[in-house]
Amino acid sequence: MRLIRCAVLEVSLIEIVLTPKEEVKTKIFLFRLSDFVTRQDEVDSMLDFLGLHSVDDLFAEIPAPVRKKNTKIHGKSGEYAVVKDAKSAASINTWNQYINFLGSGYYDRIVPSSVDSIISRSEFITSYTPYQPEVSQGLLQALFEYQSIMSDLTGMDVTNSSMYDGHTALGEAVRMAHGVNGKSRVLVPSNISSTKLSVILNYTAGLNTRIEKYRISDKTGYLDMDHLNALVGDDVSAIVTENPNAYGILDPNVASVSDIKKGALLISYFDPVSLALVKPPGEFGADIAVGEGQQLGIHLNYGGPYLGIFSFRREHMRKSPGRLIGETTDTNGKRAYVMTLQTREQHIRRERATSNICTNQALMAIAALSYLAILGPSGLKAVAASTMENSRKLRNEVTSRVKNSSAPFSGTNFSDVVLTLGKGEPEVAASLKRNMILGGIPLNRILSSPDPQRAHDFVFSVTEKTDNVQIERLISALEAI
Repeated sequence: MRLIRCAVLEVSLIEIVLTPKEEVKTKIFLFRLSDFVTRQDEVDSMLDFLGLHSVDDLFAEIPAPVRKKNTKIHGKSGEYAVVKDAKSAASINTWNQYINFLGSGYYDRIVPSSVDSIISRSEFITSYTPYQPEVSQGLLQALFEYQSIMSDLTGMDVTNSSMYDGHTALGEAVRMAHGVNGKSRVLVPSNISSTKLSVILNYTAGLNTRIEKYRISDKTGYLDMDHLNALVGDDVSAIVTENPNAYGILDPNVASVSDIKKGALLISYFDPVSLALVKPPGEFGADIAVGEGQQLGIHLNYGGPYLGIFSFRREHMRKSPGRLIGETTDTNGKRAYVMTLQTREQHIRRERATSNICTNQALMAIAALSYLAILGPSGLKAVAASTMENSRKLRNEVTSRVKNSSAPFSGTNFSDVVLTLGKGEPEVAASLKRNMILGGIPLNRILSSPDPQRAHDFVFSVTEKTDNVQIERLISALEAI
Protein backbone atom coordinates (compact mmCIF):
# COMPACT_ATOMS: atom_id res chain seq x y z
CA MET A 1 0.00 0.00 0.00
CA ARG A 2 1.21 3.48 -0.82
CA LEU A 3 0.02 6.78 0.57
CA ILE A 4 0.23 9.87 -1.62
CA ARG A 5 -0.52 13.28 -0.18
CA CYS A 6 -0.44 16.44 -2.24
CA ALA A 7 -1.61 20.03 -1.94
CA VAL A 8 -4.51 21.12 -4.14
CA LEU A 9 -5.01 24.88 -4.48
CA GLU A 10 -3.32 25.13 -1.07
CA VAL A 11 -6.64 24.50 0.68
CA SER A 12 -7.01 20.74 0.62
CA LEU A 13 -5.17 17.46 0.82
CA ILE A 14 -5.95 14.51 -1.39
CA GLU A 15 -5.18 11.08 -0.02
CA ILE A 16 -4.88 8.37 -2.67
CA VAL A 17 -4.53 4.80 -1.48
CA LEU A 18 -3.22 2.29 -4.03
CA THR A 19 -3.94 -1.30 -3.01
CA PRO A 20 -2.08 -4.36 -4.33
CA LYS A 21 -5.03 -4.96 -6.69
CA GLU A 22 -4.44 -1.50 -8.16
CA GLU A 23 -7.77 -0.27 -6.90
CA VAL A 24 -7.71 3.44 -6.26
CA LYS A 25 -9.52 5.04 -3.37
CA THR A 26 -9.52 8.80 -2.98
CA LYS A 27 -10.33 10.86 0.08
CA ILE A 28 -10.31 14.63 0.23
CA PHE A 29 -9.59 16.42 3.50
CA LEU A 30 -10.24 20.16 3.68
CA PHE A 31 -8.24 22.49 5.91
CA ARG A 32 -8.12 26.20 6.43
CA LEU A 33 -5.26 27.75 4.51
CA SER A 34 -3.60 28.76 7.76
CA ASP A 35 -3.84 25.18 9.04
CA PHE A 36 -2.24 23.81 5.91
CA VAL A 37 0.60 26.30 5.83
CA THR A 38 1.53 25.88 9.48
CA ARG A 39 1.22 22.09 9.84
CA GLN A 40 4.82 21.07 9.55
CA ASP A 41 4.03 17.37 10.00
CA GLU A 42 2.02 17.36 6.75
CA VAL A 43 4.80 19.20 4.95
CA ASP A 44 7.38 16.74 6.28
CA SER A 45 5.22 13.80 5.21
CA MET A 46 4.94 15.05 1.63
CA LEU A 47 8.63 15.89 1.42
CA ASP A 48 9.52 12.45 2.74
CA PHE A 49 7.38 10.76 0.09
CA LEU A 50 8.97 12.87 -2.65
CA GLY A 51 12.47 12.14 -1.35
CA LEU A 52 13.21 15.81 -0.65
CA HIS A 53 14.80 17.45 2.37
CA SER A 54 13.11 20.84 2.24
CA VAL A 55 10.53 22.88 0.37
CA ASP A 56 13.39 24.76 -1.28
CA ASP A 57 14.37 21.50 -3.02
CA LEU A 58 11.15 21.78 -5.03
CA PHE A 59 12.57 24.90 -6.66
CA ALA A 60 16.16 23.73 -7.10
CA GLU A 61 16.06 24.38 -10.87
CA ILE A 62 15.31 28.06 -10.31
CA PRO A 63 18.57 30.05 -9.90
CA ALA A 64 18.95 31.13 -6.27
CA PRO A 65 19.51 34.87 -7.02
CA VAL A 66 16.07 35.22 -8.60
CA ARG A 67 14.08 33.37 -5.96
CA LYS A 68 11.78 35.40 -3.79
CA LYS A 69 11.87 34.14 -0.21
CA ASN A 70 9.71 34.69 2.85
CA THR A 71 6.84 36.08 0.80
CA LYS A 72 3.40 35.39 2.27
CA ILE A 73 0.00 36.87 1.57
CA HIS A 74 -1.62 37.20 4.96
CA GLY A 75 -5.29 36.40 5.39
CA LYS A 76 -6.10 39.89 6.65
CA SER A 77 -4.85 41.61 3.47
CA GLY A 78 -7.55 43.13 1.31
CA GLU A 79 -7.71 42.84 -2.46
CA TYR A 80 -6.21 46.29 -3.01
CA ALA A 81 -3.22 45.55 -0.80
CA VAL A 82 -2.59 42.20 -2.48
CA VAL A 83 -2.73 43.71 -5.99
CA LYS A 84 -0.45 46.54 -4.90
CA ASP A 85 2.12 44.09 -3.54
CA ALA A 86 1.91 41.99 -6.70
CA LYS A 87 2.50 45.02 -8.92
CA SER A 88 5.43 46.07 -6.78
CA ALA A 89 6.99 42.62 -7.12
CA ALA A 90 6.38 42.60 -10.88
CA SER A 91 8.09 45.97 -11.29
CA ILE A 92 11.51 44.37 -10.84
CA ASN A 93 11.05 42.63 -14.21
CA THR A 94 12.94 44.64 -16.82
CA TRP A 95 12.49 42.43 -19.88
CA ASN A 96 10.24 44.99 -21.59
CA GLN A 97 13.09 47.50 -21.49
CA TYR A 98 15.39 45.23 -23.47
CA ILE A 99 15.82 45.09 -27.24
CA ASN A 100 15.05 41.61 -28.46
CA PHE A 101 17.30 39.80 -30.94
CA LEU A 102 16.31 36.33 -29.73
CA GLY A 103 14.62 33.87 -32.07
CA SER A 104 15.72 30.50 -33.44
CA GLY A 105 12.18 29.28 -34.00
CA TYR A 106 10.15 31.56 -31.71
CA TYR A 107 9.75 35.22 -32.58
CA ASP A 108 8.44 38.47 -31.14
CA ARG A 109 6.13 39.46 -33.98
CA ILE A 110 3.33 42.00 -34.10
CA VAL A 111 0.04 40.46 -32.99
CA PRO A 112 -3.00 42.45 -34.16
CA SER A 113 -5.20 43.38 -31.20
CA SER A 114 -8.16 41.86 -33.03
CA VAL A 115 -6.59 38.40 -32.66
CA ASP A 116 -6.64 38.65 -28.87
CA SER A 117 -10.18 40.02 -29.02
CA ILE A 118 -11.40 37.08 -31.11
CA ILE A 119 -9.83 34.31 -29.03
CA SER A 120 -11.04 35.98 -25.83
CA ARG A 121 -14.66 35.33 -26.80
CA SER A 122 -16.24 32.93 -24.34
CA GLU A 123 -17.23 30.52 -27.13
CA PHE A 124 -13.53 29.93 -27.82
CA ILE A 125 -11.58 30.58 -24.66
CA THR A 126 -13.71 28.31 -22.45
CA SER A 127 -13.92 25.42 -24.93
CA TYR A 128 -11.75 22.41 -24.19
CA THR A 129 -12.38 20.13 -27.12
CA PRO A 130 -15.48 19.54 -29.29
CA TYR A 131 -16.59 16.13 -28.04
CA GLN A 132 -20.25 17.09 -28.50
CA PRO A 133 -20.57 18.29 -32.11
CA GLU A 134 -24.23 19.21 -31.69
CA VAL A 135 -23.25 22.02 -29.28
CA SER A 136 -19.82 22.84 -30.71
CA GLN A 137 -20.60 23.87 -34.27
CA GLY A 138 -18.90 27.27 -33.97
CA LEU A 139 -15.66 25.81 -32.63
CA LEU A 140 -15.72 22.97 -35.15
CA GLN A 141 -16.25 25.38 -38.03
CA ALA A 142 -13.34 27.55 -36.85
CA LEU A 143 -11.06 24.52 -36.67
CA PHE A 144 -12.25 23.39 -40.11
CA GLU A 145 -11.35 26.82 -41.46
CA TYR A 146 -7.95 26.59 -39.73
CA GLN A 147 -7.28 23.28 -41.47
CA SER A 148 -8.33 24.75 -44.82
CA ILE A 149 -6.26 27.92 -44.64
CA MET A 150 -3.20 26.05 -43.36
CA SER A 151 -3.46 23.52 -46.20
CA ASP A 152 -3.53 26.46 -48.61
CA LEU A 153 -0.43 27.93 -46.96
CA THR A 154 1.57 24.68 -47.02
CA GLY A 155 0.27 23.44 -50.38
CA MET A 156 -0.58 20.08 -48.78
CA ASP A 157 -3.74 17.98 -49.08
CA VAL A 158 -4.72 17.75 -45.41
CA THR A 159 -3.91 19.53 -42.14
CA ASN A 160 -4.93 18.27 -38.72
CA SER A 161 -6.09 20.45 -35.85
CA SER A 162 -3.58 20.44 -34.28
CA MET A 163 -0.35 19.60 -32.37
CA TYR A 164 1.34 20.94 -29.25
CA ASP A 165 4.22 22.76 -30.98
CA GLY A 166 6.63 22.45 -33.87
CA HIS A 167 9.09 20.14 -32.13
CA THR A 168 6.48 17.58 -31.07
CA ALA A 169 4.89 17.81 -34.52
CA LEU A 170 8.27 16.84 -35.97
CA GLY A 171 8.53 13.91 -33.57
CA GLU A 172 5.03 12.78 -34.56
CA ALA A 173 5.96 13.12 -38.25
CA VAL A 174 8.89 10.73 -37.87
CA ARG A 175 6.64 8.27 -36.03
CA MET A 176 4.03 8.59 -38.76
CA ALA A 177 6.61 7.89 -41.48
CA HIS A 178 7.64 4.72 -39.66
CA GLY A 179 3.98 3.74 -39.39
CA VAL A 180 3.54 4.20 -43.14
CA ASN A 181 6.53 2.21 -44.39
CA GLY A 182 7.93 0.39 -41.35
CA LYS A 183 11.53 1.23 -42.32
CA SER A 184 14.27 1.93 -39.82
CA ARG A 185 16.62 4.72 -40.95
CA VAL A 186 15.81 8.42 -40.52
CA LEU A 187 18.04 11.05 -42.13
CA VAL A 188 18.27 14.47 -40.49
CA PRO A 189 20.47 17.52 -41.19
CA SER A 190 23.79 17.65 -39.35
CA ASN A 191 22.93 21.10 -37.98
CA ILE A 192 19.55 20.10 -36.54
CA SER A 193 18.98 21.68 -33.14
CA SER A 194 19.59 19.62 -30.03
CA THR A 195 16.00 20.15 -28.88
CA LYS A 196 14.47 18.87 -32.11
CA LEU A 197 16.75 15.84 -32.16
CA SER A 198 15.95 15.10 -28.52
CA VAL A 199 12.21 15.13 -29.22
CA ILE A 200 12.65 12.86 -32.25
CA LEU A 201 14.69 10.38 -30.20
CA ASN A 202 12.11 10.36 -27.41
CA TYR A 203 9.14 10.02 -29.75
CA THR A 204 10.74 7.15 -31.65
CA ALA A 205 12.03 5.23 -28.65
CA GLY A 206 11.04 1.58 -29.07
CA LEU A 207 10.37 1.84 -32.81
CA ASN A 208 13.68 0.33 -33.90
CA THR A 209 14.62 3.48 -35.78
CA ARG A 210 18.14 4.77 -36.33
CA ILE A 211 18.92 8.48 -36.75
CA GLU A 212 21.68 9.43 -39.22
CA LYS A 213 22.89 12.90 -40.19
CA TYR A 214 23.60 14.26 -43.66
CA ARG A 215 26.02 17.12 -44.18
CA ILE A 216 25.27 20.82 -44.44
CA SER A 217 27.75 22.96 -46.41
CA ASP A 218 30.10 25.05 -44.26
CA LYS A 219 30.20 27.67 -47.01
CA THR A 220 26.63 28.13 -48.23
CA GLY A 221 24.63 26.70 -45.34
CA TYR A 222 22.75 24.50 -47.87
CA LEU A 223 22.27 20.76 -47.50
CA ASP A 224 24.87 18.65 -49.29
CA MET A 225 22.90 16.89 -52.04
CA ASP A 226 25.74 14.52 -52.93
CA HIS A 227 26.16 13.32 -49.36
CA LEU A 228 22.42 12.96 -48.85
CA ASN A 229 22.07 11.02 -52.09
CA ALA A 230 24.83 8.65 -50.97
CA LEU A 231 22.98 7.95 -47.71
CA VAL A 232 19.54 7.33 -49.22
CA GLY A 233 18.72 3.64 -49.54
CA ASP A 234 15.72 1.36 -49.68
CA ASP A 235 15.71 1.08 -45.87
CA VAL A 236 15.28 4.84 -45.25
CA SER A 237 11.96 5.64 -43.60
CA ALA A 238 12.11 9.44 -43.69
CA ILE A 239 14.28 12.35 -44.76
CA VAL A 240 13.90 15.46 -42.59
CA THR A 241 14.65 18.83 -44.19
CA GLU A 242 14.46 22.34 -42.75
CA ASN A 243 13.75 25.57 -44.60
CA PRO A 244 14.97 27.89 -43.22
CA ASN A 245 17.44 25.71 -41.32
CA ALA A 246 19.19 26.11 -37.97
CA TYR A 247 21.54 28.67 -39.55
CA GLY A 248 18.56 30.75 -40.62
CA ILE A 249 19.38 30.00 -44.28
CA LEU A 250 16.68 29.60 -46.93
CA ASP A 251 17.86 26.43 -48.64
CA PRO A 252 16.94 25.98 -52.33
CA ASN A 253 18.25 22.41 -52.26
CA VAL A 254 15.29 21.15 -50.22
CA ALA A 255 13.16 21.45 -53.37
CA SER A 256 15.26 18.74 -55.03
CA VAL A 257 15.21 16.14 -52.24
CA SER A 258 12.02 14.53 -53.53
CA ASP A 259 13.96 13.54 -56.68
CA ILE A 260 16.32 11.30 -54.69
CA LYS A 261 14.16 10.09 -51.79
CA LYS A 262 13.37 6.69 -53.34
CA GLY A 263 10.82 5.02 -51.03
CA ALA A 264 11.37 7.36 -48.09
CA LEU A 265 8.88 9.95 -46.92
CA LEU A 266 10.02 13.56 -47.17
CA ILE A 267 9.34 15.52 -43.98
CA SER A 268 9.65 19.28 -44.41
CA TYR A 269 10.03 21.51 -41.34
CA PHE A 270 9.06 25.05 -42.34
CA ASP A 271 8.68 28.58 -41.05
CA PRO A 272 5.02 29.51 -41.74
CA VAL A 273 5.74 33.20 -42.34
CA SER A 274 8.42 32.36 -44.90
CA LEU A 275 5.84 30.48 -46.99
CA ALA A 276 4.51 33.85 -48.13
CA LEU A 277 7.70 34.18 -50.20
CA VAL A 278 9.17 30.72 -50.80
CA LYS A 279 7.81 27.60 -52.47
CA PRO A 280 5.56 25.68 -50.02
CA PRO A 281 6.35 22.03 -49.13
CA GLY A 282 3.44 20.67 -51.12
CA GLU A 283 4.90 22.06 -54.34
CA PHE A 284 8.24 20.24 -54.05
CA GLY A 285 7.00 16.79 -53.14
CA ALA A 286 6.88 16.79 -49.32
CA ASP A 287 4.87 13.93 -47.84
CA ILE A 288 4.56 15.52 -44.39
CA ALA A 289 5.02 19.21 -43.59
CA VAL A 290 5.33 20.45 -40.01
CA GLY A 291 6.13 23.79 -38.43
CA GLU A 292 5.93 25.99 -35.37
CA GLY A 293 2.83 28.21 -35.47
CA GLN A 294 3.79 30.57 -32.64
CA GLN A 295 4.52 33.37 -35.11
CA LEU A 296 0.92 33.37 -36.34
CA GLY A 297 -0.80 35.61 -33.82
CA ILE A 298 0.51 33.91 -30.66
CA HIS A 299 2.49 35.89 -28.09
CA LEU A 300 5.75 34.45 -26.77
CA ASN A 301 4.09 33.97 -23.36
CA TYR A 302 7.34 33.03 -21.60
CA GLY A 303 7.46 29.76 -23.57
CA GLY A 304 3.92 28.66 -24.37
CA PRO A 305 1.34 27.49 -25.11
CA TYR A 306 2.22 27.31 -28.79
CA LEU A 307 0.92 25.54 -31.89
CA GLY A 308 2.20 22.63 -33.93
CA ILE A 309 1.24 22.72 -37.62
CA PHE A 310 0.90 19.25 -39.16
CA SER A 311 0.04 18.76 -42.86
CA PHE A 312 0.33 15.67 -45.05
CA ARG A 313 -0.69 13.93 -48.25
CA ARG A 314 -4.17 12.47 -48.43
CA GLU A 315 -2.99 8.87 -48.89
CA HIS A 316 -1.33 8.92 -45.46
CA MET A 317 -4.40 10.18 -43.61
CA ARG A 318 -5.12 6.93 -41.73
CA LYS A 319 -1.63 7.00 -40.23
CA SER A 320 -1.81 10.62 -39.11
CA PRO A 321 -1.92 11.69 -35.44
CA GLY A 322 -4.35 14.08 -33.80
CA ARG A 323 -7.82 14.77 -35.17
CA LEU A 324 -9.42 15.98 -38.37
CA ILE A 325 -12.52 18.16 -38.59
CA GLY A 326 -14.78 17.46 -41.56
CA GLU A 327 -17.81 19.03 -43.21
CA THR A 328 -21.06 17.10 -43.59
CA THR A 329 -24.84 17.66 -43.59
CA ASP A 330 -27.29 17.15 -40.75
CA THR A 331 -30.64 15.35 -40.88
CA ASN A 332 -32.22 18.51 -42.28
CA GLY A 333 -29.71 18.75 -45.09
CA LYS A 334 -27.91 21.75 -43.59
CA ARG A 335 -24.14 22.11 -43.49
CA ALA A 336 -22.58 20.80 -40.29
CA TYR A 337 -19.14 19.98 -38.90
CA VAL A 338 -17.90 16.86 -37.12
CA MET A 339 -14.69 15.26 -35.94
CA THR A 340 -14.10 13.01 -38.93
CA LEU A 341 -11.00 11.19 -37.75
CA GLN A 342 -9.85 10.68 -34.16
CA THR A 343 -6.92 8.30 -34.08
CA ARG A 344 -5.86 8.66 -30.48
CA GLU A 345 -6.16 6.04 -27.79
CA GLN A 346 -9.12 7.76 -26.11
CA HIS A 347 -11.25 6.96 -29.13
CA ILE A 348 -9.97 3.71 -30.64
CA ARG A 349 -8.13 0.58 -29.51
CA ARG A 350 -4.76 1.48 -28.08
CA GLU A 351 -2.83 -0.79 -30.43
CA ARG A 352 -4.34 1.04 -33.41
CA ALA A 353 -3.85 4.55 -32.07
CA THR A 354 -1.38 6.70 -33.97
CA SER A 355 -0.69 9.12 -31.14
CA ASN A 356 -1.13 9.39 -27.40
CA ILE A 357 -1.54 13.15 -27.58
CA CYS A 358 -4.02 14.07 -24.85
CA THR A 359 -5.40 17.31 -26.19
CA ASN A 360 -4.86 19.79 -28.98
CA GLN A 361 -4.13 23.49 -29.21
CA ALA A 362 -7.62 24.52 -30.35
CA LEU A 363 -7.42 28.08 -29.01
CA MET A 364 -3.95 28.57 -30.48
CA ALA A 365 -5.17 27.20 -33.82
CA ILE A 366 -7.97 29.75 -33.80
CA ALA A 367 -5.42 32.49 -33.02
CA ALA A 368 -3.41 31.42 -36.07
CA LEU A 369 -6.56 31.30 -38.19
CA SER A 370 -7.53 34.81 -37.05
CA TYR A 371 -4.04 36.16 -37.73
CA LEU A 372 -3.89 34.75 -41.26
CA ALA A 373 -7.44 35.84 -42.07
CA ILE A 374 -6.78 39.38 -40.82
CA LEU A 375 -3.48 39.80 -42.71
CA GLY A 376 -4.49 37.97 -45.86
CA PRO A 377 -1.93 36.88 -48.48
CA SER A 378 -0.63 40.39 -49.12
CA GLY A 379 -0.28 41.19 -45.43
CA LEU A 380 1.63 37.99 -44.68
CA LYS A 381 3.87 38.66 -47.66
CA ALA A 382 4.61 42.15 -46.32
CA VAL A 383 5.58 40.70 -42.92
CA ALA A 384 7.88 38.15 -44.58
CA ALA A 385 9.47 40.72 -46.87
CA SER A 386 10.08 43.14 -43.99
CA THR A 387 11.68 40.35 -41.98
CA MET A 388 14.05 39.42 -44.82
CA GLU A 389 14.97 43.06 -45.39
CA ASN A 390 15.80 43.50 -41.70
CA SER A 391 17.92 40.33 -41.64
CA ARG A 392 19.81 41.56 -44.73
CA LYS A 393 20.34 44.94 -43.11
CA LEU A 394 21.53 43.42 -39.84
CA ARG A 395 23.96 41.11 -41.61
CA ASN A 396 25.42 43.81 -43.85
CA GLU A 397 25.70 46.49 -41.17
CA VAL A 398 27.39 44.28 -38.58
CA THR A 399 29.86 42.67 -40.98
CA SER A 400 30.82 46.00 -42.55
CA ARG A 401 31.17 48.01 -39.34
CA VAL A 402 32.10 45.70 -36.48
CA LYS A 403 35.77 44.77 -36.42
CA ASN A 404 36.64 41.07 -36.86
CA SER A 405 33.05 40.14 -37.67
CA SER A 406 31.78 38.13 -40.63
CA ALA A 407 28.86 36.08 -41.94
CA PRO A 408 30.10 32.47 -42.24
CA PHE A 409 27.41 31.33 -44.70
CA SER A 410 26.74 32.83 -48.12
CA GLY A 411 23.11 31.70 -48.30
CA THR A 412 20.17 34.06 -47.87
CA ASN A 413 18.79 34.52 -44.36
CA PHE A 414 15.17 34.77 -43.34
CA SER A 415 14.74 35.68 -39.63
CA ASP A 416 17.91 34.24 -38.07
CA VAL A 417 21.41 35.46 -38.91
CA VAL A 418 24.60 33.67 -37.84
CA LEU A 419 27.45 36.12 -37.26
CA THR A 420 31.05 35.35 -36.40
CA LEU A 421 32.40 37.84 -33.87
CA GLY A 422 35.92 38.52 -32.64
CA LYS A 423 35.19 37.42 -29.09
CA GLY A 424 33.66 34.46 -27.30
CA GLU A 425 30.46 34.12 -25.30
CA PRO A 426 31.57 35.76 -21.98
CA GLU A 427 32.64 39.02 -23.61
CA VAL A 428 29.70 39.17 -26.02
CA ALA A 429 27.12 38.35 -23.34
CA ALA A 430 28.54 40.94 -20.93
CA SER A 431 28.43 43.75 -23.50
CA LEU A 432 24.90 42.87 -24.64
CA LYS A 433 23.69 42.77 -21.03
CA ARG A 434 25.19 46.18 -20.30
CA ASN A 435 23.34 47.57 -23.30
CA MET A 436 20.08 45.80 -22.36
CA ILE A 437 19.99 43.57 -25.44
CA LEU A 438 18.60 40.03 -25.57
CA GLY A 439 20.53 37.69 -27.89
CA GLY A 440 22.48 36.50 -29.71
CA ILE A 441 22.54 32.88 -28.85
CA PRO A 442 25.87 31.03 -29.14
CA LEU A 443 25.39 28.74 -32.14
CA ASN A 444 26.89 25.78 -30.31
CA ARG A 445 24.11 26.00 -27.72
CA ILE A 446 21.60 25.31 -30.48
CA LEU A 447 23.34 22.62 -32.49
CA SER A 448 22.95 18.96 -31.58
CA SER A 449 26.62 18.47 -32.52
CA PRO A 450 28.57 21.51 -31.24
CA ASP A 451 31.59 22.46 -33.33
CA PRO A 452 34.67 23.90 -31.55
CA GLN A 453 35.37 25.89 -34.73
CA ARG A 454 32.13 27.82 -34.17
CA ALA A 455 32.88 29.08 -30.65
CA HIS A 456 32.62 32.67 -31.92
CA ASP A 457 29.41 32.18 -33.92
CA PHE A 458 26.20 33.73 -32.59
CA VAL A 459 22.59 33.71 -33.80
CA PHE A 460 20.78 37.05 -33.93
CA SER A 461 17.13 37.16 -34.99
CA VAL A 462 14.91 39.88 -36.41
CA THR A 463 11.23 40.32 -37.20
CA GLU A 464 9.12 43.01 -38.82
CA LYS A 465 9.34 44.87 -35.48
CA THR A 466 13.12 45.35 -35.72
CA ASP A 467 14.03 48.92 -36.68
CA ASN A 468 17.18 50.87 -37.54
CA VAL A 469 17.54 52.30 -34.03
CA GLN A 470 17.66 48.81 -32.54
CA ILE A 471 20.22 47.63 -35.10
CA GLU A 472 22.38 50.68 -34.35
CA ARG A 473 22.22 49.91 -30.63
CA LEU A 474 23.31 46.32 -31.29
CA ILE A 475 26.21 47.47 -33.45
CA SER A 476 27.35 49.88 -30.72
CA ALA A 477 27.27 47.07 -28.17
CA LEU A 478 29.30 44.79 -30.45
CA GLU A 479 31.81 47.55 -31.30
CA ALA A 480 32.33 48.15 -27.58
CA ILE A 481 33.70 44.65 -27.15
